[in-house]
Amino acid sequence: MNATSAVVPPQASTPVLTQADGAIYRIVLNRPDARNPLGAETVDALDCALAEGEANPDIRVILITANGPAFSAGGNLGNIGERLAAPPDADGNDPIALGNRRYGRFLERLVATPKMTVVAAQGAAMGGGAGLLCAADLAIGVPEAPIGFPEVSIGLVPAQILPFVASRIGLQQARRMMLTGERIDGNQAYRIGLLDYLAASVQTLPATIDAVLDRCLTAAPGAAAATKQMLQGLFGLDAWHQRDLTAYLDAASQTFAKQMRTEAIEGIAAAKGRRPAAWHALAAHSDSRDAKCGPPRGSSQP
Repeated sequence: MNATSAVVPPQASTPVLTQADGAIYRIVLNRPDARNPLGAETVDALDCALAEGEANPDIRVILITANGPAFSAGGNLGNIGERLAAPPDADGNDPIALGNRRYGRFLERLVATPKMTVVAAQGAAMGGGAGLLCAADLAIGVPEAPIGFPEVSIGLVPAQILPFVASRIGLQQARRMMLTGERIDGNQAYRIGLLDYLAASVQTLPATIDAVLDRCLTAAPGAAAATKQMLQGLFGLDAWHQRDLTAYLDAASQTFAKQMRTEAIEGIAAAKGRRPAAWHALAAHSDSRDAKCGPPRGSSQP
């Protein structure tokens, strides 16, 4: 399998590109001008693409990549005014919660598919973009690409991605990254298990993708699907995936909507204005003014 010879040609008007390439189904985020945001149109296109890949009996691996310098900046916050003004639907549901829940449903489907899934990030993966890496069976990245969850710094919560992040890197690493909004590079992400494979550089990423895909295709498709199902049933996780996860994400979408209508108004305005948010404060320092935090566990720093 040659990743470089099977690149899907870009089309400016299409948020997601797809291509069946033998046993590989390629899905490409295609809004590089906007850093591939995960708005409603893109998420719906991702969901349709995943369904197409699942329905094709020849497909054994679903690969998600992106065009442009960034993998994905996460949710689209450019239209916050319109979202805040949108009325409830006919059943009285908050449209912000419904929009947030849309991405969670896609992630639920992604982790449940019997096909093997691989996500490869060639650039920055933030918020929902980092969550997409965490939801994949196998995640690939590069050393120089930042990864982080900046939601709390703008008054939001990582509502739909939190369970998938915690499942991949563990509760404490998720707690650290999500509560501090800290950004890490690919080297650190690889050390804490957020990435399974680390290419030497962006230039060598296609070769790394090829090698991972080749390794995936050595697995018998029925055995791989059965193993995925067995893994989901470990430690009582079958009940979590079949019932509790959906309820959790439903409730999380309501929390997201509440935050969008309160603190996030200031947080997003501050981010757009390149100024600190109103709640931003510096800790009171002791006399040891030069003291600094040590590197977090998993850091490449000495």
